[in-house]
Amino acid sequence: MSVDYLSALNTNGSGLNITQIVDSLVQAETAPQKNLIQAKIDTRNTAISALATLSSELSSLKTNIEGFSGTSKFSATSGSTVNTITVSDTSKASEFTSDVQVTALATSQTLEFSGYTSPTQELATGSISVDFGTWSANGASFTRDTSVSAVTAAISDSNKTLAGIASSLNALTGISASVVKKANNSYSLLVRSEPGADNAVRLTITPSASGSAITALDTTSDNASHQTVAAANAALTVDGISITREANNISDLFEGYTLDLTATTSSSFRISGQLDTTTAFTQMQSFISSINTSRNALNELTKTGSATAEGGPLNNDPTAEAIVKKLRSLTSSALVGFGSTSLYLSNLGVRTNLDGTLSLTKTAFDTAMANDSTTFDAVFNSMATSDSDYLDVSQSSTADIAPGTYAWTFDSSNNAATLGGSTLTSSTDSDGNTVYGPTTGTLLGVSVTPSQTVASANVFIGKSLVDTLTDFVEETIQSAGDLATRQTQINSEIADLDIDTAKLDDRMESIRMRYTTQFSAMEALVTSMKNTGDFLTNMMDAFNKDT
Repeated sequence: MSVDYLSALNTNGSGLNITQIVDSLVQAETAPQKNLIQAKIDTRNTAISALATLSSELSSLKTNIEGFSGTSKFSATSGSTVNTITVSDTSKASEFTSDVQVTALATSQTLEFSGYTSPTQELATGSISVDFGTWSANGASFTRDTSVSAVTAAISDSNKTLAGIASSLNALTGISASVVKKANNSYSLLVRSEPGADNAVRLTITPSASGSAITALDTTSDNASHQTVAAANAALTVDGISITREANNISDLFEGYTLDLTATTSSSFRISGQLDTTTAFTQMQSFISSINTSRNALNELTKTGSATAEGGPLNNDPTAEAIVKKLRSLTSSALVGFGSTSLYLSNLGVRTNLDGTLSLTKTAFDTAMANDSTTFDAVFNSMATSDSDYLDVSQSSTADIAPGTYAWTFDSSNNAATLGGSTLTSSTDSDGNTVYGPTTGTLLGVSVTPSQTVASANVFIGKSLVDTLTDFVEETIQSAGDLATRQTQINSEIADLDIDTAKLDDRMESIRMRYTTQFSAMEALVTSMKNTGDFLTNMMDAFNKDT
């Protein structure tokens, strides 16, 4: 403690250290209130830090559970090491076994235009029109696919080099081009179509001037001399049935699966899709573990204190406790839109412990999966389905549609369709199928494709637990979410407490001045009395000397 030495050495007065006394009195009068305000500030600063930890934990949870989206209960196997099959749509996949032989791979038409000395060699200006269709076996005649529009590249002085023409062709749909160095001072322009026999191309050149070098790229009458690879379909037999496809990536043959072809085979090989409870259990355990890790962290932040243990920094914080409560609710609430009945995590043998964490045993899981594995799909995959085998339902990945059951109706007399009471409009997709969907409203993003007339049916829109948790966390931690709102509120409270601190400082100064004035008056009185005493003492001393 500092000492006011001048006051201490003031022997003319009381000799008391007035400054120290005033400081002590001010401290005694204001310390409890100041300590209380500071404690409130410290508590709120701790809460701000804890809310940041909570936000980080929720962000980690979101990242972890997003990785489970699309998890399938099926596994696909292939007897070929080069031709593989994978699960691509868990909502449509089912168990199957087939024997496949690949007799031909789909190829792109490849055209070579050679005899160039440099990628920067200039040809001429003009235009290149690209038609799509089929060339005859000898390359003499071309049948244009009238359902596909021609595309055109304009060649000007800025792009008339070999490399510039390749770049312009690359910008077009359905075709690609590149410049290849064959040897020193020897370059070729390669032009490729999309795979499939019907995707071959015909190049028609319209030069800006007659006799220009760009006409060497014209294939209207000279396709065979430039073609190095003909466009062809993939050919395979499935259980003895001959099948062709334009691409080697085939997703419309085994519903819910994608077959990837990379080589022909001399004999058949077996492919299959089967329910894989072992892998499914491992995925479910990992999913539960991710939730439990975050839940334990949140429990630690919000735990209630006791006589022997300190409470968490967010104990009694309404926002934090509401988040913990909501997470617990989401993992125990019904999952709707996956059929006519509601589904629960408990259907898979998942149990909620007293501390809110989840637990699962393989025996319970295997039993549940054997009885009905639909709940597994509902946990990991949002789905749009129907109870009619003749309605193919899909929804846009960006659609935000309330989960539930929606009634489909179709009046064949006027081809009028409704879904959930909303009128649908029809359109035609690239395969010529009629597709129905709303143009506005809460069901925007849903599409229904009937394979035959269905007068009435139910359409189910299901939102997975993974997507539900992800959306909740995202809404909570976003800049306008509950956590940000709570942080703003606490910062406002700290600002108010800072004002209270400033007011208390002003009050302390006022108290200090009051005590200083009072003690100064006392000091003056003591000094006066002491001076009087000294005078009387001196007078008596003088009197005694005289006598």
